Amino acid sequence: MKNTNDNYKKDVLIAALEERYEAMRIIRERVQNIGVWALGFMVAVAGWISQSDSFIALEWKFFYLIALGVAFWALRFRYLSDLKKGFSIQQRVVVRLEKALGLYTPKTFDDLEDPIYPKKWEQAGNAEGDGKFFSSTYLLLYIGFAILAFAMFLQSEHNSFICLF
Repeated sequence: MKNTNDNYKKDVLIAALEERYEAMRIIRERVQNIGVWALGFMVAVAGWISQSDSFIALEWKFFYLIALGVAFWALRFRYLSDLKKGFSIQQRVVVRLEKALGLYTPKTFDDLEDPIYPKKWEQAGNAEGDGKFFSSTYLLLYIGFAILAFAMFLQSEHNSFICLF
């Protein structure tokens, strides 16, 4: 590509950047949808358990908790971890494309000493990056899991749900 002109290179970089942005948007949307649906499901089941007149025997509570734990493990440590890995790779490629376009270089587009993009954005996709999207989603899933587990084990035979207060 040594003989290609600068405008062509910029067009290729911009097209590649748009593709990476779209890929990142799709991954974020998947994570958000899975997180919201899983949390909603766990809270809804916990609500049903706490309001139901049905009693779940202790051995079934353990079975359901193990099944829930396996499903949670697969969701959190396999599926979502894989999405996070792909998202981080996309972020690193985006940063490289943005650097090539001069978005982190001062005075590229104006006379200001600061670049168009903040320097800390260069850390996106690395351990030094400060994005919290995935950790926030994980926290919500842990909370949902805990609510459902507590709802299962606080249920009693006589009054459906033991009041903690």
